[in-house]
Amino acid sequence: METKSIEELEKDVWKNPSKFPTDLVEKCYRYRKISIAELTDEQIRLLISQQIGTEYIIEIALEKLNRNILTECNFYEGDLLITVSSLPTEFWNENQTEFLTFKKLIERNSELIKNELGESKYEQLIERIGNSI
Repeated sequence: METKSIEELEKDVWKNPSKFPTDLVEKCYRYRKISIAELTDEQIRLLISQQIGTEYIIEIALEKLNRNILTECNFYEGDLLITVSSLPTEFWNENQTEFLTFKKLIERNSELIKNELGESKYEQLIERIGNSI
């Protein structure tokens, strides 16, 4: 599966517009064509933030968070964690195994998250995942 792109997995080829309305739309268009195994941390973060192909890349994101809960993409330490925590309840309800893995990652790294991102950011994470149960 990781040798295929989101576009291939979804069997949905987006039409190439003559002009993209925004840089974000252009990035999403291009990233959908890259094989999942070749996506960078930032590309994964952006696609998840736009809820594009999330069901195909969530396991990779969770592996990255398992190696480093505070994985930094292009913005700040922990931006992948924050992005994954922002997925809607509906996604987590349909992906319970991944949700439990994510919840355990947060619990196991709670002190590190509190120390590096702050108590308030940790509380926001807990609130988000609590609302997804």
